[in-house]
Amino acid sequence: MDKTEMLLEKGYFPSQLPPSFTSRQLASNLAALQLAWKVGDKGVKAPSCKPELFSVARVGHQRRVTSITNPVAQTFLSACVAKYWDELLVHYQKSNLSVSRPSFDSESSRAASIPSMQTLHEQKILESAGYKFMLRTDISRFFPTIYTHSVPWALHTKPLAKKYRQKLTDKYFGNLLDQALRQGQDEQTMGLPIGPDTSHVIAEAIATSVDQILRSSLKSWPAGFRYVDDYFLFFPTVAEAEGALAALSKALKDFELQINFEKTFIRPVSEIVDDYWTHQLHSFAIEKKARKQKTDLHHFFELAKNLAAKNKDENVMTYALKRAASVLIKPENWEIFEAHICHVAMSHPNTLQTVAQILWTYKFYSYELNQPRIQRTLNALIAEHCALGHHSEVAWSLWMCKELEISLDQENIDLVASIPSSVCALLLMDLATSGKLLSNPKETFWKTVNGPDSMQEELWLMCYEAGLRGWAGFDDAYISADSHFKDLKALNISFYDQNAKSKLMFTVRSNLLEEFGLDNWIDFFKMDVASDYLEYGEIDDGYEGVVVEDFEDISEVFKEKNKDAGQGEPYTTVYF
Repeated sequence: MDKTEMLLEKGYFPSQLPPSFTSRQLASNLAALQLAWKVGDKGVKAPSCKPELFSVARVGHQRRVTSITNPVAQTFLSACVAKYWDELLVHYQKSNLSVSRPSFDSESSRAASIPSMQTLHEQKILESAGYKFMLRTDISRFFPTIYTHSVPWALHTKPLAKKYRQKLTDKYFGNLLDQALRQGQDEQTMGLPIGPDTSHVIAEAIATSVDQILRSSLKSWPAGFRYVDDYFLFFPTVAEAEGALAALSKALKDFELQINFEKTFIRPVSEIVDDYWTHQLHSFAIEKKARKQKTDLHHFFELAKNLAAKNKDENVMTYALKRAASVLIKPENWEIFEAHICHVAMSHPNTLQTVAQILWTYKFYSYELNQPRIQRTLNALIAEHCALGHHSEVAWSLWMCKELEISLDQENIDLVASIPSSVCALLLMDLATSGKLLSNPKETFWKTVNGPDSMQEELWLMCYEAGLRGWAGFDDAYISADSHFKDLKALNISFYDQNAKSKLMFTVRSNLLEEFGLDNWIDFFKMDVASDYLEYGEIDDGYEGVVVEDFEDISEVFKEKNKDAGQGEPYTTVYF
């Protein structure tokens, strides 16, 4: 699979979308689309179009606004990134600070992967040894505030980029990346879309150039590292740390970026601590046998709620759920476990993606779900978050209604139909066509946005998929009239899979029942030895939509990074 295909198949949609949203068919038809659209031909660019914003839950009242970019623009951008990947790698080598260089890994669930930040605590200890103070800072709203014209500044230097800003050639490929980005966001120059892996690839190029300017100002590479937009730098004195902060602030201004002073501090390295909550949750032993397991579950969730209340980190409760799900919940204890995760879903809706995966896994293996309880929970979530325009909470609640066969209240059907979201609208239309709704919504906004330009507007996904399928009164007239989307239709490319299912958190060999002489999974899971036969899959996490992998050998990255510390010449590229 080439890099363009990987970016479209595994690095296009935000990772926070329910499983029914897929770009596999777009990627598998790449060759035909490149030919039809003349992707890569001189002077040919994607039509100007708008991305759809998809608001994702974070901890408390915080939101992460991801983007569902137009497939035509994303194809052109992905092809451009893939074409100049080798040049980008050469550029990445110029930073001796970065530990977040993206790499293409066919085994990863995303196209571009970077190390997990959770693996870096040990390196903070190693790098800070012999220094007295740590400067911790980050770039304020990094992706949303990147100026697209700064991409060629980073890759070719600002003077050359400004002098040759009209040169759309291989030599000045930064101009081509700038153009491809702008075409995908209505020709606007502000911000990179959060979600597609292409954004991390490009953002890393800009951060690399910031690192270079910092090094030039300080006359040598400082001790420490940068992870995406987070800096951890170490110095003998406070004065040197303050000088580095001033130099970094100046370097960022060259790219019209700013320091996030709310997250900036200088502290003694003796105060460097890891996130203690991870150790507390990880070290909590949940009994595998039924009788004591119930008590352990009560105590574990009390601990998790307490830690989540004390820590600002949005990952506390998600980590807790994944930790609890790493132990087989005995059938005798399922009801209390299910009740606990319903509580978590209500109070921490950023966990809904994990909640959906847990519920589907146990339903798949014949555990009896409490339908009234789950129905009450999901309907309450939808009623609360529809009015606030919280897309991810509504979308994942709808997804669980679809996958777990839960009924929606009529009031919520009408509420969902009023949200301008392709994701929520398509899930509701799917439920309607499957006969899962009490009745169709009384009013919808859907048809009001369907028109001659709908394939270039924000809700292209809803208009395209509903038009292909004839859902909710849509037809394919505007699709067939569009010079690019008609090709998607001709190739039977769809971005919505009605048959998709959540990934199972664990699997069991299907022939085990026969081996143990049993006729149902519940009797098997009641056995003390059942846990020994479970195979757990990896659960995806992400930074701004880019999947992170847990690398045991990240220390090798630092060995290479430190090999040339203090030297101005680039060091050997480390491929993760």
